[in-house]
Amino acid sequence: MIRTGARFVGIVILCLVLCSLVICSPVGASDDISLASITALAEHKQWARAATQIELYRQSHPDSITAAVLQAEILIHLGLLSDANGVLQRILAIHPHSVEALSASAELSRTIGDKAAAEQFLVRCTQHAPRSSEAWKRLGEFYLSWARKEALGSFQRAEALAPNDPLLRADMAAAYHQAGQDEQATRDFERAIRLNDASTSPDATVYYLFAQFLQDKARYQESLTQYGRALERDRDFIDAYLGRAQSLVRLHEWSRAESDLRICLNHKEHQIAALNLLTKVAQAKGTSEEAQKYAARAEELSNTASSEKAANNQIASLLQNAHASMLNGKLAEAAESYHRLLADHPEVSDAWLELGRCHWELGQLDDAESNVRHFLTLQNASASGHLLLGRILLRQKQPREARDQFNQSKKNDPLLVEASLGIAASYIMENKFPEAIGTLRKIDVLPGVNPEARLMLTEALYKNHQPDEALREIDVVLKQDPTNRAAQQMKTALLQERAR
Repeated sequence: MIRTGARFVGIVILCLVLCSLVICSPVGASDDISLASITALAEHKQWARAATQIELYRQSHPDSITAAVLQAEILIHLGLLSDANGVLQRILAIHPHSVEALSASAELSRTIGDKAAAEQFLVRCTQHAPRSSEAWKRLGEFYLSWARKEALGSFQRAEALAPNDPLLRADMAAAYHQAGQDEQATRDFERAIRLNDASTSPDATVYYLFAQFLQDKARYQESLTQYGRALERDRDFIDAYLGRAQSLVRLHEWSRAESDLRICLNHKEHQIAALNLLTKVAQAKGTSEEAQKYAARAEELSNTASSEKAANNQIASLLQNAHASMLNGKLAEAAESYHRLLADHPEVSDAWLELGRCHWELGQLDDAESNVRHFLTLQNASASGHLLLGRILLRQKQPREARDQFNQSKKNDPLLVEASLGIAASYIMENKFPEAIGTLRKIDVLPGVNPEARLMLTEALYKNHQPDEALREIDVVLKQDPTNRAAQQMKTALLQERAR
């Protein structure tokens, strides 16, 4: 007999670590769930329910770009940025030219502060959809937000494709203003306003951008008209309330400014700015006690914001150091960094997962299991969390329990091929080779994708007394990659066994 034990166990582990393929067959799910109903849940910030329903929907529609993008958005709001990134990267593996998925990946990159990646994704959008004005506009808006000179060129490309888009024209005017070309900015803003006025559904943002420009030019009275028009279109446009209040303060219209600023106080992101302006308003009106109250509250919020920023910087620094240690193979050092972080910030759920990963790599399986289970009590929608727990349990020789976790991981994200490989590995560990073969047959090995799934299938076929089929699988791997050493070794062993 072939000495398959150690060799094939090693291959199983390699499969779980390296493979990145695509699952084609969906798991059964309810067709009664619609993307519209899930989107409605997300709009009402019912993230947990939305997460459960999008998982069910994607089990029946694993290739849906729109569903994957929506799931990524939900995961972002749940704080599962790594899982969101995984969902987007797997859908892009199937649909590499999808502007929708690329745009979502760009937005996620901006969220985590990776400007370079965001730019690359947005540039890819324009490469795959060069005739899309929206793609060029999104790239221009990215450059505009970072005061990059490339903004103007991107907007000009978009404008050539959609010359009558009022928001695009207003964006281009803002880019001219940013570049110091205010005469052209004025002409384009006036053109944007005419187009917007003629639209069946005028865009509030067009009026707002023009108002901001007018305010920058100290044309405060004129800016009030545009802020007002923006608020007529969108009564919840908080930035417009704040902008109008700033112009009103400049014009010494204290009561009207105070009215707008009180609305801004209900929104956390504008509270400090509103309180600082309210302090000025109260001082101008001679109500010193009220001014002191506003000033004290603004200082309190500023101190809190500073403390939160310092804490976030500390967390980010420790996470970066720990991650760097992991990349350099210093797992014990990384684990110590995560321990220090969690001692002060046990609410940082990702740290629990990464600590579990460290312990798993170090072979400290009980600690790893404890860490990951704690993570999953905080973030049960994490496909990567269930996947890691499955791997830990598999290494602990608990194939049934591991399979439960792999199945849950697959429910969380049907394109997470490592989950299917884990299910197959658990069957192999239990000597249930037909079940393993059935699972592995459902994985579509696309051209250029890592061949580990076929290596695992070879193992299952051989152990199921199907040596000829096992050899055929190995030949497919070697045809795709003649230098694959694992496949070469397996073929040699199989041929030697056949010759005996």
